[in-house]
Amino acid sequence: MSFRKEEKLNIHNSQLLNLLDWVYKNDGYKLYETRIVSSTYFDNDSMQMFKDSEEGCVPRKKIRIRSYSKDEHRVNQSTLEIKTSSIEGRYKTGDKNFDLKKTMSNGFFDNDYGICKPIVRVNYKRDYYKIHNVRLTIDRYIEYIKLNSQGKAIYKRYEQDIIVEIKAENYVPIEYLFKKFQFNRIRFSKYSRAINSFLA
Repeated sequence: MSFRKEEKLNIHNSQLLNLLDWVYKNDGYKLYETRIVSSTYFDNDSMQMFKDSEEGCVPRKKIRIRSYSKDEHRVNQSTLEIKTSSIEGRYKTGDKNFDLKKTMSNGFFDNDYGICKPIVRVNYKRDYYKIHNVRLTIDRYIEYIKLNSQGKAIYKRYEQDIIVEIKAENYVPIEYLFKKFQFNRIRFSKYSRAINSFLA
């Protein structure tokens, strides 16, 4: 396991072009081609992961299946990921050899949260940049899809904002990140925002 730092930057849609101009003026560059990211998030019957995320308590987890297409998740093209936020830091584990059909149909058992079923799917376009030796991602055209217990879509909502995040290795000093990225920080969880959008 390797810990890493993740920070969301408070940048409005209207400032996207200014942000990209700042990236290139500071010798930043695009790492990969734009791609679609799709994640199905799981939670237990009491929605404890959602509640933990809202409260910002630690330790907490997010359990999801991730793939890179808006199509249905496919075997050998999807990863079961567990993101953990602990007192020591944040880390992520992934399993590409899990039983996709069984997990989507029967749920996933977690030692802390028990049986977790698919709740929402989140799709978006992501751009990857490297600047100041730190990875910066920009997520746009975010859509939240409400799922039934079998992982089938019921209805969807759309996110109006863009999400900009910097991801750094844990050894990178927080002072360095604040010096190089002089933007306001925000708390933002796509899973929490998705659930809240359906509760509104």
